[in-house]
Amino acid sequence: MFGRLNSPEQVFSYKLGAALTMERDTLEMLGDLEDAAQRPELKQLLREHAAETRVQIETIEQCFALLGEEVDDSPCPVTKALAAEAKATLKKTDDSLVDAVILAGALETEYHEQAVYETLAIHARARGAERVAVLLESNLHVEQGAGARVKALSQQIATTGVATTPEDGGMGAAAKAGLAAGVAATVGAAAAAASKVAENKGKEQAREAAEESLRTQPATTSTTATTTSTATSSTTGGLVEGEELNDDALQDRTAHSDARPAVDEERPAAGI
Repeated sequence: MFGRLNSPEQVFSYKLGAALTMERDTLEMLGDLEDAAQRPELKQLLREHAAETRVQIETIEQCFALLGEEVDDSPCPVTKALAAEAKATLKKTDDSLVDAVILAGALETEYHEQAVYETLAIHARARGAERVAVLLESNLHVEQGAGARVKALSQQIATTGVATTPEDGGMGAAAKAGLAAGVAATVGAAAAAASKVAENKGKEQAREAAEESLRTQPATTSTTATTTSTATSSTTGGLVEGEELNDDALQDRTAHSDARPAVDEERPAAGI
């Protein structure tokens, strides 16, 4: 480790050693974050980047070999501070929100690492170490790819809702809302169908009652009444005012008519 940086080469080597420490700290942090993550896709993302980080560590060690220098492990207070902040925040965060916190910390770390590799690649070329610059740029591309994946997942969570606890079966807030709406619509449709069935059943019962009433009433038509009235009028010589026309009245009138003497018997014969 350098006590004092007196040349650009020393500054470069010191920063390269700090990048090595940065990746080692990141590798440890990725394991802790994977354990705390709730979503399977986030766990997979962290696991994949951990594998990439191991390769990046080997790449930095190869850079020291190309420069003919011993591997330096200069401190990197930035990543240690980011890791400490992430742990402190996770301790006070509800399980349903931890993925959002993890992704925020991961994105901050990725941007820092990208800046580190961009600066190192610039100075490696400035000192004529082209092969070292190419290796550092390969690490930069890895960080850019990881940062893009972290950003995409962060946007997804921010749009669709934070991760849920395992007890919820991995169902997000938006999915829950959609399921509740679907259940409500199904219940409403079932209630409407039941109401329609009840209404139709009531109409059918009313129709049957009306038909039954018609079957039990006496069959009296205007034609029968007219015929009866005509027959009675011809037999009795007409009804008494207010007299109802029915079977009993008809029989009484007929019997009375039979009891009367014939007109020809009562009247004397007319003289010539």
